[in-house]
Amino acid sequence: MSYESEYSEALQRIYAANANVPSLRYFLDTAANWHAYFAQDPNDMSQNGHPHPLVVVLGYGIPEQLIYACNVTPCVLLGGSHASCRWSDDAVPRDSDPESRSILGYALRLATRTNIDPLFVVPVANDNMRKIAYHLKQEGHAVLPVDIPSVATSPSAQQAWEHSTETLVQAVARHVGRRVTARSLRNADQLVARARTAILGFEQSCVEYPGVLNSEARLLVMNSYYQTGDLAQWTAMLNELTAEIQARYGTIGRPSITAPRILVVGSPILFPQYKVAELINDAGLFLLTTVDAASTSRFANLSARESSGSATALIRAISRKHYGFDSSSASVVNWAMERYVEHLLSSMEVDGVVCHILKGQIEYDFALSHLEPLFDHMGIPVFRLETDYQYQDVEQLRIRLEAFGEMLGQRMLVASRSHARRRCA
Repeated sequence: MSYESEYSEALQRIYAANANVPSLRYFLDTAANWHAYFAQDPNDMSQNGHPHPLVVVLGYGIPEQLIYACNVTPCVLLGGSHASCRWSDDAVPRDSDPESRSILGYALRLATRTNIDPLFVVPVANDNMRKIAYHLKQEGHAVLPVDIPSVATSPSAQQAWEHSTETLVQAVARHVGRRVTARSLRNADQLVARARTAILGFEQSCVEYPGVLNSEARLLVMNSYYQTGDLAQWTAMLNELTAEIQARYGTIGRPSITAPRILVVGSPILFPQYKVAELINDAGLFLLTTVDAASTSRFANLSARESSGSATALIRAISRKHYGFDSSSASVVNWAMERYVEHLLSSMEVDGVVCHILKGQIEYDFALSHLEPLFDHMGIPVFRLETDYQYQDVEQLRIRLEAFGEMLGQRMLVASRSHARRRCA
């Protein structure tokens, strides 16, 4: 499958399933334009309709406010494409996890464009990202590795992280020819905070008003946060989409969720690789939310008190806040992910958990081992789903996930009958 067909078929499928939601079109177009830029022949500049990125961030782990404060929109590469994995086949071992291979494939695609020279910011959360930074540097590209300390509770680790982010801001500002001030940092933090608030409101509305958007559409909307060239407009359009979802049931009342409610924990589900989201829909499960490196960082916003002070103080405050909510693969113990799961279990009705693990990302197996006692204590079944970006295992996973869904459905039926008997007694 070519890259063009990979993303276009996914977009068409999502549009067909959600065609009755007009406000979704903006987010489909945002994703389509972003991916079309990478689909173009790198040497054919006549086709270029997308602004060339000045700063490219590889993966999660970098507080995006620090990039926006330099008056530049970061191009964030997160992976998600099987086709882009093939672009990096000659650069990394085949046993590297598909997310890292896909990220490098995108980076190499950008690096082959002769009319741009972006700064590649690489959050070094694991060995694969370290290899990517080394490879890009060997190819002669401007690379800034940013080490993410692995022990978040250590004061020395926090100091090292703050120093790394100060160096990051200096390097980005120098690369784009801008000066970072306390005002630009506050404006950037408020810009990102408004977008994150809109995402949380959108997610809550999708749960309170189910049936308007399917899982794939919801994930595409949230992924497009990293693909927009105008975050303020994106935020306004997301608020408009949320209002449209809420208005659907303004006169008839909210429908109830009858399907088993699940959390997806672990490796992020990224467009166009929505195989897992498709299977969840097909199995008759309702996706409450995902818990991954993106979802926890949405809570890392500064308070009014933390937003005062000099530029240096603000950089440190933003980096400290981000580090406290970081659930990337860098952490030895993923405290941020564990805290967020505990919060969701206490605030939502959860019937089951799908632990999504991309092959090679064993750090999420370690995270699962720390979460399993909590799930056992609360009597919540867990389904471990290990896969990659290929489609050969779809039918096998479908059978297993449908069996998991049937088991959850039976548990819900038994609980409902038991509750009814108690009420009649």
